[in-house]
Amino acid sequence: MAGTGRWYRIRTLARFRLSVLAPFLFASLALPCAVQASNSFYLLYRQWQPYDWPENLPSTNEVTRSQRGLGWQNQGSVSTFGIDYDYQPLRIRTGDPAHNGHLHRLTFGGEWQHRLYRLEARAGIAGTSNMFKYQDFHSDMVNGRIALFRALDETSDLSLGIGGDHRFGSFRWLPRVRWQQSNERGHWLFDLPVLIQWQSTGQLWEFRVERNGDRWATLDKAREIQSALYLEEWRTELTYRLHDGGGAWPTVVVGVGASVDTRVRYEDLNTGTVDLSLGEALLASLRLDW
Repeated sequence: MAGTGRWYRIRTLARFRLSVLAPFLFASLALPCAVQASNSFYLLYRQWQPYDWPENLPSTNEVTRSQRGLGWQNQGSVSTFGIDYDYQPLRIRTGDPAHNGHLHRLTFGGEWQHRLYRLEARAGIAGTSNMFKYQDFHSDMVNGRIALFRALDETSDLSLGIGGDHRFGSFRWLPRVRWQQSNERGHWLFDLPVLIQWQSTGQLWEFRVERNGDRWATLDKAREIQSALYLEEWRTELTYRLHDGGGAWPTVVVGVGASVDTRVRYEDLNTGTVDLSLGEALLASLRLDW
């Protein structure tokens, strides 16, 4: 009976996942292909300075964090579509957390522009490694983000909209204000309250302040307790294009920055819901683009 119940949950999750992802697949296939579309592929590595454990206990260790990512993107004149995967170890070595700290995320989606309207949408799955190893899934592994904007008129740089995602913890809808402009000092993009970005002329330098947050489905070691981990932060980063690439050589981009007000929430088997502030940490990144 237990096995039957598990397979029923998997089938139900698969049907639910298909119903969520199907509209985005249909939209990406239905839109006309841009004549000047270009494809690119990237590899990413990001390393954080260890976080100090918020409680000064002799038995606790620092919290380490890193990220490996790869992805593919197709960019046209009015649309962008991509597939991204990242693996993020977040090692909290205290208590009995109902997750193993190895966070996997696979998403796809993009951005589409049609006259006054702009749609940004991503959907995918995110969970800890033991869920995929044992194929023991639950509905929290399906997530995504979506935002819809409308420009004030055809010549306006200002757009108003609404977006929903896990950037601030649990999924919530927030009003969004988007403004972008290019001049001799570079390209500016304000997507409040989640992003401020500046790119220099020629895209040699880039600076961004961004709100990041997502949800990963979790299981305890005995695979009896189904829960979720929420990770959220303000991230600021300055990047520099070190090498332009060419032929088989990739474009090399390096970056430095910091994560501020990093918070993590998960279920601990001993203490219940844990909501921690990990504080601030410096970071460095390396990205290769082909």
